[in-house]
Amino acid sequence: MRWLALVLAFLAFPVQAQQGLEPGDIRLELVLEDRDHAPLQGEMILLSIRGTYKIPVVREKLRQPALDGFDWMQLGEDRWYKEREDGFDVLKLERRMALFPQKAGDLEIPAFTHSLEMLGRNGRTVPVEQVSNDLALVATPRPDSDDWWFPVRQIRIDDQWSNQTEALEPGGAALRVVSLTVDGSAPQRIPPMPELTGAGAFIFPHPEHRIVALGPNGPRTRVFWRWTVRPKEGSAGYTNPIRLAWFDTEAQEPREISLNAQRIAYAGGSQEVQTADTGIRSSGSLSEGTEAWGLPPLPGWMLPLVAVLGMLAGLAMMAWQRRGIGWSVPDWVRPDPVRRALRQAARNGDAMGVRNSAHALLARDGRAVPDALATLDRNLFGPATETPDLASVVRAIR
Repeated sequence: MRWLALVLAFLAFPVQAQQGLEPGDIRLELVLEDRDHAPLQGEMILLSIRGTYKIPVVREKLRQPALDGFDWMQLGEDRWYKEREDGFDVLKLERRMALFPQKAGDLEIPAFTHSLEMLGRNGRTVPVEQVSNDLALVATPRPDSDDWWFPVRQIRIDDQWSNQTEALEPGGAALRVVSLTVDGSAPQRIPPMPELTGAGAFIFPHPEHRIVALGPNGPRTRVFWRWTVRPKEGSAGYTNPIRLAWFDTEAQEPREISLNAQRIAYAGGSQEVQTADTGIRSSGSLSEGTEAWGLPPLPGWMLPLVAVLGMLAGLAMMAWQRRGIGWSVPDWVRPDPVRRALRQAARNGDAMGVRNSAHALLARDGRAVPDALATLDRNLFGPATETPDLASVVRAIR
């Protein structure tokens, strides 16, 4: 009986105490950024995972649960640092994440688990599984609108032309570069490059580029839209305004950016603009205050030369592929987890997974968004349209 009592007493003794740990030696908690309003569908939410460790950590791995109902981004590497508590240096951990609710309604952030090997107070290495709290929140539905749903905290826009557009050299062209700097949005959530239209001018769009910087306050994404514009012979031309609608999550109200129309003309040539619809001629300026970069104008023969070189390069590539000649790529380069995730999402019928993987691949490779993916984006975040076959999206990405 005495032996049985000793066994029962040992089992009743707290496990951490048996391992040389005391209550409060380890803490792990989830903390959401304090905001004045409930998050909207698609709005960025900042999550912090904070750990406190009063005894040395030998080995660790922070395991993240499946975040169903969210798009998410980890904002950089885990930060380990020391902080003074009760007169002692305490080891701290912080991981920052940006979450984007995919839908409105009740959502849950499950607990994170930190698998640790720690040096206990008895001098022995002990394994510990520390589980955090979980969180619940309610996401508000997005407002009704036919515009692309674009909720961000801040947006800055810069519109520049390479040359003085109203005094181009004969045969020359101007390069227009519009750059967006967006705080609080992942690259794939930014609207696709708009179509630049006009009259009396040739407009050549270039592939867009998207880059993202991850900081503790969320992603900062930069997008570059570029067009080469050249007036037609005999008259001046113009480009139409560009409208960009977005939702200010700080002020909780919709906003709009409008880029001005711009006259395009050769120096010393006709300054009359033939409108596309009414045929009314106007000699007034369509834009004021455009700043030139002072770069030399693009020669008129440059664009056809670039087009011919690009076509020859494409034909050469097709010929090499037909003859079985390919690029020499080491085997360790060939596996691509993003492409694998894209194919897997298509096989599972996961439209959001296909969208996220496709945009990640395009942003990484600096390629333009194909029509099939743009249609899928409009279906998920814009006005309702017919959903394309996910296999066609994968083929377009390839």
